[in-house]
Formats: sequence, C-alpha cells, structure tokens
Amino acid sequence: MLKRVELLAPAGGYETMVGAFNAGADAVYLGGSKFGARAYADNFDTQQVLDAISYAHLHDKKIYMTVNTLVKEKEIGQVYDFMLPFAENKLDGVIVQDYGVMRLIRDEFPDIELHASTQQTVTGVYGARLLKELGCCRVVPARELSLMEMQAIREKAGVEVEAFIHGAMCYCYSGVCLFSSMVGERSGNRGRCAQPCRLPYQIQGKKGDETYPLSLKDMCTINIIPELIRAGIDSFKIEGRMKRPEYAAGVTSLYRKYIDMYYENPSGGIRVSDEDMEILKGLYLRTGISEGYYHQHNGRNMVTISSPAYNGTSDKVLTMVRDKYLQGEQKIKCTIDAYLTLDEAAVITMTVNKDGEDLVETVTGNDVQAASKRPMDEDAVIKQLNRLGNTPFDAESINVSIEDKGNGNGIFVPASELNELRRLLTEQMLESLSAHSKRQLDNKDAYLTTSVAGSSEELPRKDKKYRQIYAENERKGDYHILVNTRPQLKAVLNSISEYGSKLRIYVDSDLFFSIDEGLAARVMSFAGENAAEFIVALPFVTRQEEFDGCGDILDIINNAASKGFTGILVRNLEQLGFVREHSYRGTVILDYGVYVWNQHAAELLNELNNVDGSFRIDEISVPLELTIHEAKELSKALDARKLMPRTYNIYGRTPMMVSAGCVKKTMDKCSGKLHQFNREETRLIDRMGNVLPVTTNCRNCYNVIWNAHPTSLHKKLDSIRNTELFDHFRIDLTTESMEESALVLGAFLHGDKSAFEAIEQKGYTTGHFKREVE
Repeated sequence: MLKRVELLAPAGGYETMVGAFNAGADAVYLGGSKFGARAYADNFDTQQVLDAISYAHLHDKKIYMTVNTLVKEKEIGQVYDFMLPFAENKLDGVIVQDYGVMRLIRDEFPDIELHASTQQTVTGVYGARLLKELGCCRVVPARELSLMEMQAIREKAGVEVEAFIHGAMCYCYSGVCLFSSMVGERSGNRGRCAQPCRLPYQIQGKKGDETYPLSLKDMCTINIIPELIRAGIDSFKIEGRMKRPEYAAGVTSLYRKYIDMYYENPSGGIRVSDEDMEILKGLYLRTGISEGYYHQHNGRNMVTISSPAYNGTSDKVLTMVRDKYLQGEQKIKCTIDAYLTLDEAAVITMTVNKDGEDLVETVTGNDVQAASKRPMDEDAVIKQLNRLGNTPFDAESINVSIEDKGNGNGIFVPASELNELRRLLTEQMLESLSAHSKRQLDNKDAYLTTSVAGSSEELPRKDKKYRQIYAENERKGDYHILVNTRPQLKAVLNSISEYGSKLRIYVDSDLFFSIDEGLAARVMSFAGENAAEFIVALPFVTRQEEFDGCGDILDIINNAASKGFTGILVRNLEQLGFVREHSYRGTVILDYGVYVWNQHAAELLNELNNVDGSFRIDEISVPLELTIHEAKELSKALDARKLMPRTYNIYGRTPMMVSAGCVKKTMDKCSGKLHQFNREETRLIDRMGNVLPVTTNCRNCYNVIWNAHPTSLHKKLDSIRNTELFDHFRIDLTTESMEESALVLGAFLHGDKSAFEAIEQKGYTTGHFKREVE
C-alpha cells in the first residue's frame, strides 16, 4: 500500500485553520505571537494556538508551529516559556530556522518534532543528514531544488521531505536574503520582509520602461502531483499564511481532490479540469504561474517581467468556497448507546474512535421509572440525546434499548434528566480526548534562562578540548581580507607586504580554480614571507552536482594545500555537512550566512566538533544584521561559555540576494558558460536611482545582487577594537577594481587618510552598526 502524502495548509488565523481542515488538509502550519516568519499575518495568541491544537487533535489532524526566525541573544531566554504550554498540549511539530532554537526545543521538548525550515537553505543530502544528526526528522528544502534533488534527499538522508507545491516564490534562496533588511529595517530573517523583489528595476545600459526582473511567478504544481508523489515527498506544503481564508480552503480542496484521484488509480494519472484551473487562478495567484524549479534551473518564463500583481478574484469562486468550507467547525463523529431498564439506573455511553482506538465514556442516572401516563419510546429518547448542536460532537448513530420487564406500562425518564446526562457525557468525552492529547513534562524548571551563565565544568565533554584550545589563543584583532577577482588578489599581494601583523586572505572558489602554477607559486611564497594564511571561500550556494563524483568541493578539500591554501570558509549547511563527513582537517571558518545569533546556536554547532580532532569548527563570523551592541552581547555570552573565536566584518558590499535566477539570462541571454569560471556583471537601478551590481557565478549557476554601497566602519574602528570582543576584522573586496582594492587596503591596513576620504566620496553605509532590524 502506498504511503499517503500529507497535505499541509497555511493558516494566518483560526477561521483559516478550520476552513483548511474542512477542505481536506491533513495538517496546518501557523505562527504564534512571537518568533514566526510572517510577522504581518494575523497569527495566533497563546490561547488560540492551544485551541487550534485541541481542535486539530480532536479531528485526527496535526498542527505545526512556525518558530522560524533568527533569535537574538537577548531574546533566546524567552523561547522556553513561550513553547512550554504548546509542548504540554502535544504540539505536533515546530518549523525552525535558528540553530539555538533548534537546540533548545530538541533538548527541552524532545517529544515535539523538529522540522528544518526552508530558511535553513537545505540544498542537498549533506545538509539534510547534518540536520538529522542535530535532531530534525523533517527538512523543508530550498524551493530552488529540482525534483531529482528532492528525491535524492528523501532516499539518502533518512529524513522526511516537506516541499512547497503552490503559492508565492521568493527570488532569493530563502534564509540568505538581506535585501529588505539592508534597504530598511525589516528583515526577512525576522518575518518582516518588505518584498523589494516585487518592485520595478531598470537594467543599466538598456533602454525601455522599468520591469520586474526579480518578481517570480507563483508556483502551481497541481498538474505534476503524480511526479511529486512518486518522488517520495512526504508533505505537500501550500504557501500563504498572509492570505485570506478563502485562499487556504479553496486551494487545499483542489489539491485534496487530485491527490485522492491519484491514489484511487496510481497507474492512470490525473487530468486537471479547465474549470478547476480557473478556480485556482482566481484564488490570489499572480498574473503568471509556473511549476517552480522542479523541472528547470531558471529562466525568463519563471519571472513576471511586466507586472507582479495578482489576478483578480472571482466573487463566484469566493462565495462557493465560503459556503462549502468556511461555515464553522467540523464535528467529531460519535455513537451513543442508551440502556433504560425499569427500576435500574439509566446508563448512557458515548464512543469516539481516536487513533484507531475506541474511547468510551459512560454516565449513570437515576433509576428508570414506570410510566404513569404516556410511556417513553425510542424516538423520544433519541430526540433528547441528539441535541448536540452546541458541542463538538455529531452522533452517527444513537441506539436505545428499553426494557420495562413486562409491566405493560412502559418506562419514563424526565427530559431534564436525559439532557443532564447528555451534558455530562459530552463533558467527560471532551476531557478524555483532551487528556489523550496532552503530555506531562518532567523538566519544567530545568532550563536556565539567563543569557550568560555556566562555567566550563558544566559543559558537555565533547566541547572541552575545543574550549581549551580557544582559551590559549590571544585575541590580536588582526585583519582578514576576502577577494573575488584576480585583480583584487594582485592588489592584496602588491599592497600588504609591508603590513606587520599576520594576515588571512580568503580567495573565492571561482578564483581558486583559475589559479595557475605561476600564481600558486606566488601565493605560497607570499604566505611564507608575510606570515599570511590563504583560505578558500566556498560558493554562497552549492547544489548536489557540486559534490557528486569529482565535484568542486571535493577537489578543493583534496587539492587546496597544493596551492598553498590551509583552510576553507564554509558558507552553508550543505558544505558544513560535506566537509565534516569527509573529516576535513584544515582550518574551518563559518561565514556570516551560517547564522550564530545566540549562544545556543554556537553550542549546537560546537556539537559537530569531533573529540578525536578529525573535524573541528575553528571560528565563526558575526552575522551582518546584528548591531554593534547585539554583536557585543553575543560575544560576551560566547566568551562566558568559552565558545568559538569570531570575526567581525568592517568593510564590504553586502550580498543582498543569492539567486538561482539569472538577471542576465532573464533580461538578455545566457552566457552559455555553465560550470566554467565566468564572472560577469550586470547592474540594476532601483526607483531611487541606486545602482545594484549583479554578478554571475556561472560555475555554480547563481547570481549575487550586491548592495549599492559598501558597508564601511572606518569611523567606528577604534570603538570596535576597544571592545576587545572580536578576534579578527574582515575586509570583503567584492566588485572593486584593482585600484579601488588598493585604496581600501591602504585605508584600513595603513591608515591612509586620503584613502578614507576617497571611500567617503564614493559613498558608503554603516549597515546595521546602529540600525537594529525589527
């Protein structure tokens, strides 16, 4: 028998949840009053979440809660109290992004399933396996994955796969988008995305009106349901917690229809009617739809181009959906049996089937009397017992047994007594069902909510070797420099030979593969003469093909040393899982995209260090969305726990988007250089006239959209250094020419005042140094 796929619907409010269940959803995902990635949805307060859990479990449905934002150090202590009532009431699962939240829920509420959010940017088997090891039983992979990649995760990672099948699509890989945050204060990682991808942009150098090159069409996969099921996907997820109840119910009902149609005849396929497609298009879909990335990596046909607007909605469709699915809560099916025997106590039972088990409740009344006038018949009893309108029950059958012991006059039970027995019976059954759904927690007071606490003696044994190594290191505040191009690398080699302190130079992986023997020899010579360390910066995104066989990442970890490179900058979970599985012994630094916003996140990642030293995370990078105050809070907490050394970024353009979509391909044509070292630049102009560089990474087939201005903290450098909380300071050279790179290096490494003035004249931002994200 085929395992049936779960149909998972969104709910921004209680009515939406009820409508989705009425329409056939097996589970609903919703957000509470905190920590959810849709801060502008109606969302549920604590009591509403508890009511939702109770309602769902009464109907053999599931509730998954989104706790899928990044959580600051000052907030992490609130998570336990926030989650406790939901855990006690048997919340089925939690969708998480933050590693610290993951660790806390895993350790404190082990009965709640952990589902890794699409915000964790899972792009393959290695990241999924790593998350399984850390406690997740399900992952929501990046929407950008192909059907084959989804299937590989399901078959090789040993975790359930939850995949989006319908709704809006982000242009950027979820979890790595900083666009909204950098142009304002509304962070997508905090559930407050302002959707700059839906705004118009011009392509620099191209004539014509503004277009919408970053606005993807909505996903609609109803025609490929059989393929998705056969790929082994466990849960079909409908996007849309901010949309109306009619959307959730209407879309759910149609996917329910065609999923069931497939299971009725798996070999026969399905054919979606034109009428049903029109209904879907009339339920808040954008002007164009696509099947997402399941069968293509990118393309112009996935982008709205001319308009990001929604289709008009059909009043007829909305009325139909409301009338059919939004008319109140479902009833719990039950059977009632009444045994009325003369001179014996009246006995009434109610039976409800729960999880394949019959729950039976019984109430007993007064002795049944002989009728003095008109005897009571079965219909009269049924009429009283069937008055269940204000209860959650619906009697499928009511069986009445009357025994008057042959007195000839019949029996009589007052209607008021039958009503009271019915009331008591429904209350008892509700209590029984509720108890069936609740769990008791033994460790309510076990969680320490203070942000900075504990000593090394209290820490897990696996951490001690690492912390001892860290404790011996002196915090020198030296510079790290990242380069993306050959001219930038040459600028580094030419400019910093006079710099007195130790340097670390990160070389983008694209550039690494282009290094010939001559340049490799120069790198090795420079490293020896200047006490410099060279590190390969892995791609922002890696897909399965880059690991298979003799893929890029394997090539790097096997051959980097031969070119003078001693370590890697890890930029995502996929890479972290891969290098750990391969017991990479070089230096491992986590980039700012492997988010450590709180001490619990660092603790979770610290678990990945092998006691035998075969793998170790050496350093982390402070996230770009933290203010200096928040970064200091985090650093103090990590120092108190003797956790990882950290790097603080002081210069560089922020990568605001990393996308599978290609602006150049969409608005012009593909370079045709897939898997080759090819870095080209396009420029977008926003409504304010800001010019956003867009670089292509053809080797790994993704785009990076950079901020219009670099973040430069040159005026804050002394105050940052004086905190003595950061181990290293990083300079990222992204789109700079050789001359511009030399200018930046002169400013920061040598304190050249004229170079600082040149940076200011070109324009810069201080990013989130003081500007806190919401």
